[in-house]
Amino acid sequence: MKSQFAERLAALDEALSDLGSKREDLDRLLAEAKQTETDLAEARADHEQKQTQLAERERQLNDREKAIELRELDARNGFLEQQRDALKTLRDEIRRLEAERDQVIARTEQEEREVRERIDAMRAAQRDAQQADKDALAQDRQALEEERQKLALERKHLEQARRNEEGIKRQIRQALEDEHKREIDELKREIYQARRNAGADAKTIQEQRQALEAVADLNRLLEHHGFADAEALLQRFDDLRSENRQLREDQRHRSDDDLEAENEALRERCDDYEQRLEDQARQINALKNEVGTRRVSVLEKQALEQEKRVLEQHKRALDSAVIELEQRLDDLTTRQQGRSAFEALAKMDKDLVGGTPVDEVPALDVLAQELRQRIAGALDAPLYYPEQVIRLFLGGLAMSQLHILQGISGTGKTSLALAFAKAVGGHCTEVPVQAGWRDRDDLLGHFNAFERRFYERECLQAIYRAGTEPFKDRVNIVLLDEMNLSHPEQYFAELLSALEMPAARRRVVLTESALPDPPLLMRADGCDGRKLALPDNLWFIGTANEDETTKGFADKTFDRAHVMELRAKDEPFKVEQHGSSLPYSFASLRRQFDKAQEQHCGAVEEGLRALQKSQFTRLLKTEFGLGWGNRLERQALRFVPVVMAAGGSLGEGMDHLLATRLFRAGKVTGRFDVVLDTLQNLETALSRVWKEIDPSNDVPVACLERLDLDIRRKEQQG
Repeated sequence: MKSQFAERLAALDEALSDLGSKREDLDRLLAEAKQTETDLAEARADHEQKQTQLAERERQLNDREKAIELRELDARNGFLEQQRDALKTLRDEIRRLEAERDQVIARTEQEEREVRERIDAMRAAQRDAQQADKDALAQDRQALEEERQKLALERKHLEQARRNEEGIKRQIRQALEDEHKREIDELKREIYQARRNAGADAKTIQEQRQALEAVADLNRLLEHHGFADAEALLQRFDDLRSENRQLREDQRHRSDDDLEAENEALRERCDDYEQRLEDQARQINALKNEVGTRRVSVLEKQALEQEKRVLEQHKRALDSAVIELEQRLDDLTTRQQGRSAFEALAKMDKDLVGGTPVDEVPALDVLAQELRQRIAGALDAPLYYPEQVIRLFLGGLAMSQLHILQGISGTGKTSLALAFAKAVGGHCTEVPVQAGWRDRDDLLGHFNAFERRFYERECLQAIYRAGTEPFKDRVNIVLLDEMNLSHPEQYFAELLSALEMPAARRRVVLTESALPDPPLLMRADGCDGRKLALPDNLWFIGTANEDETTKGFADKTFDRAHVMELRAKDEPFKVEQHGSSLPYSFASLRRQFDKAQEQHCGAVEEGLRALQKSQFTRLLKTEFGLGWGNRLERQALRFVPVVMAAGGSLGEGMDHLLATRLFRAGKVTGRFDVVLDTLQNLETALSRVWKEIDPSNDVPVACLERLDLDIRRKEQQG
């Protein structure tokens, strides 16, 4: 009995607890009802505001009606019917608006009644639900268990709703940012238009002032001739005509005897009067024309004065609108100033923290074999590259941070860069080059001085990412896909110059002056808050096709880059799996490069000395105007030792370097000022000196292949 009683007590406690949760739900429903009442009050306030707006609009219409009535009084010369029709239309519009206002008031009252009915229904429903909850206490333990399961399901739904709400908040935040930007652009356009309108108003006012000055000149001219106004001048002209007619009438009535004595004198006087009359007629005609012009000017003056008053009112309204727009613009600018100028880079400072485990790079010959296997299975489709391609690619990494991969479409230029980054556990950012790129802003982004914000492009983010803690000891690649769709010497010029600098001075300038709170890497030594360092673990790899849509590379780009021409792929081979999945360490890769350069530096220097003393070098200088430069020697001392340490030979590395530096079109080959005998002599001299450079590698395959193609071309031309 005690145990049963205890079980019943526990069941009752649980039921009471459930009743408490139900009461909380009822309280929540009551709170929602109160919120509904609050919404109703807001709707009522909105209705009152609408009524106020309607009253204001009615007042504006009354003012407009008064203005139209005034215009009716002024328009007495032909526009009376038109003005009456316009007034009738406006009165009809006023009646329509009043009817619309009555409808809005009726709808609002109907909505208030409906909301009150819904609130009453909700309260009744709440009372019914409360009674139902009291009856539910009598249900058995199975019903309580089902209720518990239902609550668990609702908890899951609430969690899902919370996640959905967070997503909606993010979308709303993004939408607000976009709306702010659009509003700023619209305000700029409105300010520009307002300023243009203000300039036009000022020009109109100046023209009106000139018209008033012309009317004043007319009045002064009339006063100078002794006339009060233009009407007095016309009256004087009519009086002279009447006097002339009277004299002629008197002359007809006089007898011939009386006229004989005075005939001579009258004839002289008549001639004099006729001359004076002609002079006065000319003056009167001129004055008539001037009076007509002045009358038109007076009418125009009155119209201009009226227009001037309208324009002044319009100008005041525009000034007010401009002031309001400037205030709104200042508010938006103030809100924008609270944000970081480099949003994407600042986000990396927060997200990319803490180092990542890396693996040591093995010896370069072992690394070359492993990379060939890993690259083959790195992407979805298998990639089979010859061993020589892998060795030359590693040598290029040691020689230059800029690579150019040439070849026809489908030879795996883009795939090589992507697969290599994946094989070594690095990061590759693919940047499709556009044909319209003209400067570095297209590649890196630009700074908006008005918004105080830098719009970072993918390339700039990749440069910054390479210097962050998780990526600074890994290989980072920026893949410039179809690099020669536009001139690299234009959009890549600043980076090309920066890559030539020593590592301590390798910087790219982003802004003219330092911005507040710059990203962390822009605060380093020498960056001054406006520059960004180019890290050593970053390579720029550009792919290049050769067709009618592409641009040619300038010599300064070729001379600074590691150039490779990819042809047909190698035969398929068995791909082996490698155990280590950690990224290769960039620091250990650079140590392997340094070790290879120390080990094979002597052999490379001997080969360069033999080459410089040979007949081949003398022919280059005398017949082609080409000589050795310090850059080529530095590149050879970095490139060839790594190729040798990766399993290649001295001749293989020197052959590739000379073929891409000297035997490309425009240097030795592809020239019209070189005769066939000179090319054949150069080929012979190269074959002789090659035995001294690398006895194990009899012929420079790449160099001789390009020379043979040019020789055959000369032979075909005769």
